[in-house]
Amino acid sequence: MARAQAANGHATDAVGLLRQAIERGAGLEVQRVQEFQALPASVELDDLSVRARRNLAAVPRAEVFAVLPDATAQPEGVEYDPATRRVFTGTTHGEILQIDAAGTVSTFVPRGGALREVLGIKVDARRRLLWAATCVYPELFSATQGKPDAGISGVIAYSLETGKLVQQAWLDERPSLHGFNDLAVARSGAVYVTDTPQNAVYRLHGGKLSLLFRHPRMSLPNGIVLAPDQRHLYVAALEGLIRFDLRTGMRQPVAVPRDAAVNSIDGLSWHEGALVGVQRSPYLARIVRIELSKDGASVVRTVTLNARSPAEYNQTTIAVGKEWLYAVASAPAIDTSETPLASAPKPQILRIPLEVATKR
Repeated sequence: MARAQAANGHATDAVGLLRQAIERGAGLEVQRVQEFQALPASVELDDLSVRARRNLAAVPRAEVFAVLPDATAQPEGVEYDPATRRVFTGTTHGEILQIDAAGTVSTFVPRGGALREVLGIKVDARRRLLWAATCVYPELFSATQGKPDAGISGVIAYSLETGKLVQQAWLDERPSLHGFNDLAVARSGAVYVTDTPQNAVYRLHGGKLSLLFRHPRMSLPNGIVLAPDQRHLYVAALEGLIRFDLRTGMRQPVAVPRDAAVNSIDGLSWHEGALVGVQRSPYLARIVRIELSKDGASVVRTVTLNARSPAEYNQTTIAVGKEWLYAVASAPAIDTSETPLASAPKPQILRIPLEVATKR
């Protein structure tokens, strides 16, 4: 918004919005952003530039856990099975890979089966199932679709013991285009899945998919997680977090203090009373612990667990393990002047010591 105001010659509004963004944690080289180069020099702008540069500092807590053997296999979701201590990741090639505690990668569900592009995956530890949100993801900002079957989406479960397909449910309402993205599994066995192109959340219950809700302030929903009370869903959208009450149907944006940001979250998890989210925006590029109020309706504060580390690759989704947080990093990141930071993808799984997520 600050860039747009600056481009339209509204310097005062641009500086005010830039200040708000920096207070919420945005990091950038102000002088390298084309729209800001026309802003008149001032002591305030100099101060904001220093603070914005300070926000670019890395918080280097991630280390490489595993590198996928196929450099073209773009991973998206990641999940941890506490019983076997395996880490799973799905790829856009329609497969699910498993990684043992030593970081060795092998195939769990091979290509060529029911899976299309695999996005979110979740373990149902009670029923020993691995759920996958899969689709032929549509081109959201193009009038044409280059992929055959673009807009078809499904939710599929596999046995964690055998890798065999156990259940599947599909949604094909073309010309309406669906793109199932991430999911949450309830203790009851119900599955909740975000549909990013439709700005919606669906529920799979009794083998049938049904629309749960849409919200006018929920653009491109992505990460989704159930609170431990099993009553409230948290959904990550561009604007921030939406909290949905499964009992009453009430939905509301989660309030955020002026020094925090919970927008642009991709992967979302729950850990010891707080949310953990991946903010892939180049202004943030971090994994944060999001501490909530007692009633769960507002954010108290955010704590950065890892930021711009490794700087060259976008981190997208996370899973909470026994001793580690596991994060997907694959596509080259860009800086805030839109310069790529790596020349090629490097599909990999990172890990971050879980103890950093528990410190207050």
